[in-house]
Amino acid sequence: MPAALRPAIPAQQNNAFEVFYTVEMTRVSAFLMNLGASPYEAADAAHEAFEVLLPDKWKSLEYPAAYLRKVAYRKYLRQTTNRDLPTDPVPDRPGGTCPIELIILTGEQQRMLDLLATLPPAEREAMAWKLDGFDHEEVAKILGKSPAAVRQAYSRARARLINTLGLAKEAAINE
Repeated sequence: MPAALRPAIPAQQNNAFEVFYTVEMTRVSAFLMNLGASPYEAADAAHEAFEVLLPDKWKSLEYPAAYLRKVAYRKYLRQTTNRDLPTDPVPDRPGGTCPIELIILTGEQQRMLDLLATLPPAEREAMAWKLDGFDHEEVAKILGKSPAAVRQAYSRARARLINTLGLAKEAAINE
């Protein structure tokens, strides 16, 4: 079973939520950045999504990683439209798991985020889920769409990116 849809760690296990938070915080922040969020917006939305899981919802979820991403994306979409960069530093969480410091983008990663920003919303969403390790069937189940719709959106996104990068000839040779 893919890691994204693995059942939750049993709640009685010591520090299960702490482990989940540590592993998923950076991944969820990167996922949101693939969907268009700045690092600050991603961190805010991810933290708000984790708050939804506490104190008891965490124990009852079958697929917490997928649920977390859905909630975080909704939180990001509901953020104010006046998105200014904050002037104060993002407060760090004890233990050093602040995602802002863990997500340091290379020039190539920033270029990829800029390219993702040019995609239509459905295509960008399909690509973001795929980049986060989910397959088409998982994404379809999570988003309530058909696998064919998710597959088509991903395929169109991939084709646009290949075309934009000028890799059409290379892609045809590799397929």
